[in-house]
Amino acid sequence: MACPIHSIICVVLRRFQQHQEQEQTCLSPVPFEEVISAMLRQIWQGQSKSLQRLFPSCNAPLNRPMSSKDPQLLHIDEQFRKIPKEDRNKATFNTAIELFQHNRMRTRGHVEFLNTALKYLEEYNLHKDLDTYKSLLKVFPKGPLIPTNVFQKMFLHFPMQQQCCVKILDMMEWHGVQPDKEVHDIVANTFGEWNFATRKIKRMLYWMPKLRYSNKYLDRRMVENKNLDDKALAKVALKMMCRDPGTTFTLVKTPSDDAEAENSWVVSAQAPLQKKLITDLAPESTIYVDGPNVVYLLEKPIKYFVLSSDPFNTNFDEFIEQRDIYDMKDFRGKVFSDRTDLTERNLHQQSDKTILAMAVFEYQTESMAVRWLDHLSEMNPKLNDMSVLFRVKKDGISVAEEFSEEEEEEPAKESQAI
Repeated sequence: MACPIHSIICVVLRRFQQHQEQEQTCLSPVPFEEVISAMLRQIWQGQSKSLQRLFPSCNAPLNRPMSSKDPQLLHIDEQFRKIPKEDRNKATFNTAIELFQHNRMRTRGHVEFLNTALKYLEEYNLHKDLDTYKSLLKVFPKGPLIPTNVFQKMFLHFPMQQQCCVKILDMMEWHGVQPDKEVHDIVANTFGEWNFATRKIKRMLYWMPKLRYSNKYLDRRMVENKNLDDKALAKVALKMMCRDPGTTFTLVKTPSDDAEAENSWVVSAQAPLQKKLITDLAPESTIYVDGPNVVYLLEKPIKYFVLSSDPFNTNFDEFIEQRDIYDMKDFRGKVFSDRTDLTERNLHQQSDKTILAMAVFEYQTESMAVRWLDHLSEMNPKLNDMSVLFRVKKDGISVAEEFSEEEEEEPAKESQAI
């Protein structure tokens, strides 16, 4: 049996020759576009059965009405959106990728699919999974996207595909996912050795390991790939903020009759130098409990409280001259002196306040702050003689609600006066 594609080409060439002869003889020439369209319609009616046997995907008629209920015409979003939230995991996400690779054409549709899949990475909790990013990068076709001449290498060859690949790599970099040599090989085999997307992965492989531990206040190894509970995360956050080497961390459990605060806990941090600052305060001074403030431990927010006081009246020199460590002048006076006052500014004495202690609560309420102060007063008895001002922030209070509450209180007061 002759190949239908070959027969179609032969008929097109024969009709083209007839059309040229017709124009030369000036016998009512017909536009060539109409000739080809009519010819293709006749060929399709005669060759549709053989085409259907060779290409099973062409079984549906061409003039079939397009319905939104057709499963082949559903948007790519439906592949991820129709999965229930309780079943959204790595297995279902990889299944959607495999279905797309099985049903798609050879070099079409992968950019739209990858842009849609990136939107659902966080919903599937896969934004930190390296294997998932490798599966997404393998969706690109191998071979057609590689530049073959100098001009294609100079310009952005297949720009949409390369921008999509750079977008995937940017998301990896944003979430701190470290690429490996396999990711580089996947990108290089897809877009060539020195293309825009390949340069991006080469820079990531060079810079991300160097900058991974650049934060001198936090050791990422204490948090990454570890299932830490809230107490351990609170201690790591306080250790990151309290830079005094003598800081001691205590875990205080405060049982209560309330169902909300039952078996609640407080992680407190205080250094011996901060205890010395408390003893130097005046007996009738005011201390403040501020919070909750937020600090981020990688991607996890931690709410903490601060016990502080007004800044000391001592004018410390902001600019400390560089001292020689081998200078032995007045060595005897420094070692054997009985003076206990602070002659130099320490890290707890800030320009706007003096930090006396820090803590993380299980419940950010004023009652938890009172229990924390009771714990601190056991080690610092002078706190019992000072006045405490609680400046605790409450979530969910807006300006409109405050005005509405004031308006409701004013008519109530008028009615009572009447």
